Amino acid sequence: MTRYALALSIALVVAGAPAASASAPDPGRQVLPAGDGWASSGTGTTGGSAATAGHVHTARNRAELVAALADTAPKIVYVEGVIDANTDAAGKSLSCADYATDGYTLDAYLAAYDPAVWGRDLEPSGPLEDARAASARKQTATIGLPVTANTTIIGRGRGAGITGGSLRIHGVDNVIVRNLTFGDTRDCFPQWDPNDNSPGEAPGNWNSLYDSVSLQGATHVWVEGSTFTDQPNPDSAAPVYFDRPYQAHDGQLDITNGSDLVTASHNLFSDHDKTMLIGSSNSSTLDPGKLRVSVHHNVFRGTQERSPRVRFGQVHVYDNLYEPRADLVYNWGVGVSSRIYAENNYFRLRDGVKTELAVYNWGGTAITERGTLVDGRPTSLLAAFNAANPTKVLGDDVGWTPTLNRGLEPAHRIARLKAGAPAAPKRIHVEGVGTYATVQSAINAAPAGGTVTLQKGVYHEVITVPASKTGLVLRGATGVAADVVIDYDNASGTKKPDGTTYGTTGSATATIAANDFTARDLTFRNSFSRSAHPEITSTQAVAMKATGDRMLFDRVAFVGHQDTLYADSAAATTRARQYYRNCSISGDVDFMFGRATAVFDHATITALDRGGNPNGYLTAASTKRDNPFGFLIINSTVVSPAKAATYYLGRPWHPSNDPDSIAQVVFRETALPAAIKSTPWTDMSGFSWKDARFAEYHNTGAGSGTGTDRPQLSAADAAKYTVKAYLAGSDGWNPA
Repeated sequence: MTRYALALSIALVVAGAPAASASAPDPGRQVLPAGDGWASSGTGTTGGSAATAGHVHTARNRAELVAALADTAPKIVYVEGVIDANTDAAGKSLSCADYATDGYTLDAYLAAYDPAVWGRDLEPSGPLEDARAASARKQTATIGLPVTANTTIIGRGRGAGITGGSLRIHGVDNVIVRNLTFGDTRDCFPQWDPNDNSPGEAPGNWNSLYDSVSLQGATHVWVEGSTFTDQPNPDSAAPVYFDRPYQAHDGQLDITNGSDLVTASHNLFSDHDKTMLIGSSNSSTLDPGKLRVSVHHNVFRGTQERSPRVRFGQVHVYDNLYEPRADLVYNWGVGVSSRIYAENNYFRLRDGVKTELAVYNWGGTAITERGTLVDGRPTSLLAAFNAANPTKVLGDDVGWTPTLNRGLEPAHRIARLKAGAPAAPKRIHVEGVGTYATVQSAINAAPAGGTVTLQKGVYHEVITVPASKTGLVLRGATGVAADVVIDYDNASGTKKPDGTTYGTTGSATATIAANDFTARDLTFRNSFSRSAHPEITSTQAVAMKATGDRMLFDRVAFVGHQDTLYADSAAATTRARQYYRNCSISGDVDFMFGRATAVFDHATITALDRGGNPNGYLTAASTKRDNPFGFLIINSTVVSPAKAATYYLGRPWHPSNDPDSIAQVVFRETALPAAIKSTPWTDMSGFSWKDARFAEYHNTGAGSGTGTDRPQLSAADAAKYTVKAYLAGSDGWNPA
């Protein structure tokens, strides 16, 4: 532990009150230690430490967070898990299309204000700009999260945070923000400004409206131990319109409009362009004499500019670690009447980044710099800037010396600085490679033939195993499928950020394209709810789409409603063999479907009750005409809570009315419940079930039977429709 960290931990125990115990103070009750930067001045910063029991809140979703922040008494707000700010009061996810109004579309906006049409002298105006602004106001009403005075908002547990939200500390005093991860505060409606120029770049900029944390007219604010990131949508990956990146994010932490007495410490600022702005404008009448800010022990990683950019402010920037990305514009922006005192900062400059880019003159006169190390070598960034910019030379005396710090550390120690909120636990192990926090990152890191092991938990993400990851093994660590769940809730009709919908294939929680893939002891789930989203009529919601050959699923559960398991192949002309052994599949409409050659051996198939008749269809195979083997359900059990005679065993699916998709399905030696109709096969989209290849053999249970409408295999035919026959192919594959 460094001397500074030790001093801070001691100070927090002494200053925090009341504490749960002498050895483990309640983080929500901790206050900014005396002398820790500008925010410790005067009355200091105590946030909601004085909150009574009735004003201590826990927020797990946007509705709970909004309600907690509305409490005007001194309060503590604990955030648990990740709160998505782009949701309505009922928790429904909102896309950009939900906010767009008055005829706004991006295509129309681009056409109207293209510099070749609009020119580069005037900012956009007129109906489309009005529609953009109105759409932005709708988004602001949802993602803007106002904070009142005397508040502590703090993450509880690893990975706690807010995604897509803008925490607004406006016109209030005494606020603490700690231990939170702020992700992807995305503006759906950036504004084009042809006159806003960046150094060395093409003219114009796309400007966004929302900061992850915004301070305006705020005093005594401590932002500590938090992570700010644009992932998974960094501006570095943004499309380019009018020769400039379509930048969907503004600041990560902006301090403007006369804010004063602020300390930002131990934060991680990452993967961002316009990181930290201190000061509103060159002509501000609110900022002079204010904007006293301390920025210390932060990590700026993969950022492009503004770390920080300062106007007017008396800003102490010390003991920070800088690791800018290759397209760095600048780190310290020296603006009008600014007085930046920078000392003991450590810079790692890679990928050919030039030293002189660390400083930029935005109309200032001086910056004081002391003790900087660049890649371990003492360096004057100011001298490098002045040498490269003889017409913009800056002085080195800002006329003040900081006193509010709890002990400067030498810059060489900062090279190892760790900062930011506690990350989500890394519970996924890639054999021989490492440990990861998300399933997809583990898959990406795994070699072909590698093994990925997931610890117990629910992993809320969409995953893809590409064709290149042949032989990959994905397994749950406990041996119980219900313990390890990969879950998401997209439906075919769910809108994407661009306003289009996912479609059936795009709705899949997991898409697995690799040959020789194996999954064991885990669950693939699509938790889309029809009742929660009555506005969505295309309710296909795939838990897994599998297109690889020689795929083995052992003790795996597939959970959903419509189109749960999409057993398919990579192309209409490609055959794919898939073996589902001791698996469970649940759903209602066509919930086992596709053109794969798929064997379900000792499976438990649950036909859910929709309350209608028909309740649903177990299968919707689309086997190609030249493939003798489609779906084989053998030695299995079908269960259902539905009323008697309300379920079909299947119907023939002809994708895009393809006449060569001739379903082939056999149920044999399988227990069928009373819910199965006595005529268990039915037509689909004008195609008769009688033209398909449906059959049964020696089934049992209340739903079994024979008759004209229940084709049965003969004993001779039954010998041809076996697990081995379905899976052998030309290479003799025999996973059984």
